[in-house]
Formats: sequence, C-alpha cells, structure tokens
Amino acid sequence: MIKTKYKDIMMEKDFSVLNKIYDIGKQAEIIRNLAIEQMGEEGEFAKIHCSNVAQWMEEIAEQAQKALDLRLSKE
Repeated sequence: MIKTKYKDIMMEKDFSVLNKIYDIGKQAEIIRNLAIEQMGEEGEFAKIHCSNVAQWMEEIAEQAQKALDLRLSKE
C-alpha cells in the first residue's frame, strides 16, 4: 500500500510525475477497499471476483509505491 505521504512529494522537482504515480496508487487502494467490502455482500462468484480485484489493486498500489521510492531516492 502507499506509504509515501502527499507532503513528501509536494516540493520535489518532479512533482507532476510523482503526483500521477501517487494518484494511481491511491485510486488502486480505494478500488481494493471497495472490492473487499463487496466480498461480504455478494454471491460466491462475486466473492472470487472481488478477491481477484482486491489483489490486483494491491499489486498496482505496491508498484506505484516502488516507483515513488525509486524516484524519491534519486533526488
């Protein structure tokens, strides 16, 4: 999940790029959380689908965090 705080990227030279990466990660977290909420409310097939969506979104958020870490460590 996204560990970088928005304030950590605000004053960086590549703010526009970092901001887009950050937004991707945060949106993935939101979708992941919605999928997890839906797992308890739907049928068995929906639970499997929501579980997959949650896993995919977590992977996207992790990749966004890795990209932020790489970019911030180069500054």
